[in-house]
Amino acid sequence: MRLAHYVTIGSECNTSIARELEKLNKEELGWDARVALSVYGSFSSQEYLNAQRIRNRQLQIHKRIFSKADVIVTPTTGVTAYTIQKDVRETGELDYINGAALVRYQIAGNFLGLPAVTIPVGYDMSGLPIGLQFIGKPWDESLLIHIAFGMQALCISEYKRPEVFFDLLGK
Repeated sequence: MRLAHYVTIGSECNTSIARELEKLNKEELGWDARVALSVYGSFSSQEYLNAQRIRNRQLQIHKRIFSKADVIVTPTTGVTAYTIQKDVRETGELDYINGAALVRYQIAGNFLGLPAVTIPVGYDMSGLPIGLQFIGKPWDESLLIHIAFGMQALCISEYKRPEVFFDLLGK
């Protein structure tokens, strides 16, 4: 499912921004973006169609899961947060190992269009946040919001703020 997800999202990304890419001086992009766009542009239409077949099969599998369970519970990410390198603005951040681990549990929601919500549930040994994700049936967002609200109240009594913090909802 992971490869089908990358083929789908990469192909759709490349297609949706193709006109803008033609106007762009690719030298202005970081090498990480250039590599990603090259890979995304290399997928064939047959590979895309195969990815859609996998998507359909996975949707059927998830329908069977949801006939027995209200939600799927996973970690938010496959790794805990890692520090961003100091030179990331100059060099980009092409880290496929951590990148793949970061999205490991989000593929079902993203690729299959299933609603999902994640909540902070604690901190790792470095004090960085750890999350828990709830994936729901199509159109069952209200159940996810109720679960997230209740679980968040149970898991953490006080949240740490990052060094750079903007309270967008505060008054």
